[in-house]
Amino acid sequence: MTFKIAPVICSIVSFIQHPVGPTEIDLQKYSGKWYVIGTIPTRYDKDWNYITETYTMRSDGDIDIYTTYRKKGDKEIKDLKSKGFPISEQNNLKWKVQFIWPFKVDYLIEELADDYSYVVVGHPKQKFLYIMSRNPQMDTTLYASIVERCHQKGYDIAKIRKPLQ
Repeated sequence: MTFKIAPVICSIVSFIQHPVGPTEIDLQKYSGKWYVIGTIPTRYDKDWNYITETYTMRSDGDIDIYTTYRKKGDKEIKDLKSKGFPISEQNNLKWKVQFIWPFKVDYLIEELADDYSYVVVGHPKQKFLYIMSRNPQMDTTLYASIVERCHQKGYDIAKIRKPLQ
């Protein structure tokens, strides 16, 4: 009997330690300003600091994304406008994001706090990663646990950098 119960207990403990990603995104709650706390950057944003992303719902269901940042060594704040296309059939967990027409990039909401205080946005093939918070700073224990879960999902955490905030 002990041998039959042990696997069940192990899987429960594993589930508690490694939460499953969100099942649905409320785009109204998701809207607003986010601070990038950690990132596996793309070649375009590898030198960015003080990164924020503001998501605004449009009446057509798409999302306007307004990104601000400063390049390393610059004092000037720069911005970038893009557009998000949440895929409702995927409960808004998968998006296409367009920075330059007509090209779109796959986005995947990997993890989202129940209270929408932080989010982890990644790529289906782990090409990039953004750990974002509603505040410019994140509790170090929480950050470390998020990074560990990203590692378990296949992200190369050695590539994660913490931009200045």
